[in-house]
Amino acid sequence: MQKKHICFVVPNYPTQSDPVYTFVRELVCSIAELGYPCSVIAPQSVTKKLLKNKSARPQFWQDFVNEEVWVDVYQPRVLSFSNLKIFGTNLSAHVSQKAVIRVFRKIRQRPDIIYAHFWHSGVTAGLISKMYKIPFFVATGESKIWVESLFPRKTIQKALADISGVICVSTKNLDESIELKLAPRNKMIVIPNAVDPKKFYKMDKREIRSKLGFGQDDFIVSFMGSFDQRKGVLRLAEAVKQVEQTKVIFIGSGNLRPTGEEIVFLGKLPHNQICEYLNCSDVFVLPTLAEGCSNAILEAMACGLPIISSDLSFNDDILTDRWAIRVDSMDVTAIAKAIRSLKNDDIWCKKMAANALEQSQEYHIDIRAKKIVRFINNSINDEKEVQNDNQEIN
Repeated sequence: MQKKHICFVVPNYPTQSDPVYTFVRELVCSIAELGYPCSVIAPQSVTKKLLKNKSARPQFWQDFVNEEVWVDVYQPRVLSFSNLKIFGTNLSAHVSQKAVIRVFRKIRQRPDIIYAHFWHSGVTAGLISKMYKIPFFVATGESKIWVESLFPRKTIQKALADISGVICVSTKNLDESIELKLAPRNKMIVIPNAVDPKKFYKMDKREIRSKLGFGQDDFIVSFMGSFDQRKGVLRLAEAVKQVEQTKVIFIGSGNLRPTGEEIVFLGKLPHNQICEYLNCSDVFVLPTLAEGCSNAILEAMACGLPIISSDLSFNDDILTDRWAIRVDSMDVTAIAKAIRSLKNDDIWCKKMAANALEQSQEYHIDIRAKKIVRFINNSINDEKEVQNDNQEIN
C-alpha cells in the first residue's frame, strides 16, 4: 500500500549554514526514511533577514536525506510586523498563515496529512484541513503555549475543532493543552523528543580532551542553550565559581555573557561539533526555568553525561534520580551543591553517567518517528471507523 504524503507546517527549517530548528529536520528526515513522501512549508521572514543582513533562501529547494530520499521544502517570503495586531490577530501570524495556505494549494502531489509544529501552526493546519478534507495533527513542544497571543479564541476553537491528534513532548505540554481547551485528552499522546544517535554518542573522553586541548584531570561542567535568563546561563556561571577546581563549557549564544577564569569554552558551535565538546565534560547542567522537552538534555544523555537540571514538571518524563539531580533552578547554592556532590564522588558520577547512556537508547529519533507514524495511522483509522459507524446509523 502506498504510504501517505505528509506535509509539515513549521516555523523554520535548518540548512547547513543556518542550523535552526534542527530537531524538526531530524524528525522529518526520519519519517521520510520510513518511506513516507514528505514536504515542508516554513515561511521565512524577509524583514528579519534584512535586519540581520542575511540573504533570503530560495522559496523552493530540496533537502536530500540520502541518494534515494529527499524532502521538498517550500519557504515563501513574508513580511513580519513584530506584535502588531488587527482585530485580535497578530499581523505577522496572519501573513504567514496566508502564505502557507497559498503554497499548499500549489503542491502538485496533494498531501494526505498535515503535521503542524506548535499550536500556532496548528491553527493554520486546521484551516487547510477544512478546505481539503484531510486529517491534521499538531506537535506541541513549546516551553509555554502562546497561541492565544496570536489568534482570537474563536478562531483557535474553529480551526482546531476537527483535530485528528496531538503529539505532546511532555506530560506538562499535554496538561497545558488540556487546560487551554485546545484538544480533548483522548486525542493526545506523549512522545518525548529524541536525538540522532549518529550525531550524539559516547566517545573516549581522554582522546577527545587531548584533541581539543582540555586538561585531562579537570572536572568539566557543560551547558548548551541560549544565553538568557530562562536557560540560566549566569546562574550556572555563578554556581561554578562556588565549586573549587571546576571548569565549564558554555555552548550557545545570546545577550547574557558569563565571564571567569573557569570558562574553557564560550560560544556557538557547528551542530556536528557539539558531540565532541559534550564528550569532554563530566556532567551537563541546564538550570532552565521552562521547557517543552529539552533536546539539549537528551543530547547530553546520549553522550553519557549525568544531568543536573530543574525540578519542574517539564523534566518529569525524561529525568529520574538514577541519572539526574533535580534542583530549584533559581537556587545558585543548590546548583553548586549538586555539581560538588558529583565532583567529589567519582563512583556515583560514573554510575549516573552509565545510567544516562543506557536510558538514552529509548530516545533515538528513528524510534520516535515510528511511534509518531503509528499514532497518526491509528488515529486516522479510528476516525474512519467512527465515520463508517455514523453512516450505518444514518
